Amino acid sequence: MKQTPAMTTRPPISSTTNAKLGSSSFSSSWNISSLPSSSSLLSRRTSIYSNEDRVVLDIGSRNLKIGFSGEPRPRKILAFGAQQQNNTCWDDLYDLDWMRSGRNIAGAETTLCETLQEAFFRHLLTDPKQRTVIICEPPMMPIRIKEIIAKILFHRLQVPALCFVPSHLLALLTTGESTGLVIDCGHLETTVLPIYFARPLMTSVQMTSLAGRAVTESLRNLLKSYARIIQTSAGVPTSVAPRITVPDHILSNVRIEDIKSRCILIPPNPTATYMDNSNNNNDNNDNEYDNRENNNCRSSDIYYRLENDIGGDTLWIPGYVREQVCTILFIGNQVEEIRSIGECILDCLLKVPTDLRRPLASSLLLVGGTSMIPGFQSRLLQELYHLLDNTVKYKQLIGIRLGFMTDRGAGHVFTPSCRTWIGGSLVGTLKMAGATIQREKFDGTVPDWTIVQS
Repeated sequence: MKQTPAMTTRPPISSTTNAKLGSSSFSSSWNISSLPSSSSLLSRRTSIYSNEDRVVLDIGSRNLKIGFSGEPRPRKILAFGAQQQNNTCWDDLYDLDWMRSGRNIAGAETTLCETLQEAFFRHLLTDPKQRTVIICEPPMMPIRIKEIIAKILFHRLQVPALCFVPSHLLALLTTGESTGLVIDCGHLETTVLPIYFARPLMTSVQMTSLAGRAVTESLRNLLKSYARIIQTSAGVPTSVAPRITVPDHILSNVRIEDIKSRCILIPPNPTATYMDNSNNNNDNNDNEYDNRENNNCRSSDIYYRLENDIGGDTLWIPGYVREQVCTILFIGNQVEEIRSIGECILDCLLKVPTDLRRPLASSLLLVGGTSMIPGFQSRLLQELYHLLDNTVKYKQLIGIRLGFMTDRGAGHVFTPSCRTWIGGSLVGTLKMAGATIQREKFDGTVPDWTIVQS
């Protein structure tokens, strides 16, 4: 038998082997630290040079996630409003109602074109003329935005083909299952879509405008009303330092997002009485806070440093504010007749066929960055059972068992914020994205699920 050369034989890594090797030069060059890590094994470093890998784009109202198919995570997340971070409101790429919002379509097209060019030529370092593109499509994305995306990719970047795939279906594929009720709580809206055996039931989709943007507005209003700036820059102790109200320039968009991601939480056991933060009625806010700050508040206060603005002062954030920021998501807005997330989920179950309610209700899947707030899932489950027990409209759903897919280990390793893009990466690797639009056949129109074909 032909013997393998010694230099190509890899010894097993163990304490016994290391002891036998002693202080030899081979032992110093071969150790556990020389082994590639799991992250390096998963990374597709050769995807830049392979034309078969497809480009996956997850285009939201505020962020763009980019990367190649077959990779375990996006290569880059680009923010559309990054160039206007000092404005009082984020300049989102699009709104759900273009006519009422007064958005500038030409400005949105310019922003999207510049962002896509930066994604391909700076971050992906690839020639778009040789790449098929998979676009994760939210069901409520305006058709005008889809047409702009296709126009830029075909006319400006000269991609050979692209394919729109439902984002909720892509997120469900990461769990290894084909049936579930996907709840996408992002920045602009929360969308609930049932999927049965990998078939999205588009006629049963439900949507509410209560999502990350509503949380941001609620946080800004609560900080203006209850938070205080402690002036400790002169070396005065915190207990006796003067406290002033928070001016508008302190609550920049970058700081609001940082506070939202680091400081807020959702208590698991809410009280019976909720406060609607969306009314923005500050006349009685001080009295309400005086009565409630010591009642049913389990969170501690946070002292947030402000070194970059006013010389080392501190922003005092009460625990009551931390707990009440996300209340609007679960109680809705009765003044503007906006449904809560729990009502959207139950309304969606009412619209699906009766025999599909039980498998869908037991397979809930949370997607989107807003759903990553600590305590979101447990609070949502409590609100669902509370609505089932106290709302006549949902009496026919009593007895249905509610459960989340991640609790039984389905796709638990993926984060909700990137789950949709990972599903697009999986679909691109398996080449099962479905029908594509070829550049030669593009006539300016894109598929629209709201149009019923005869």
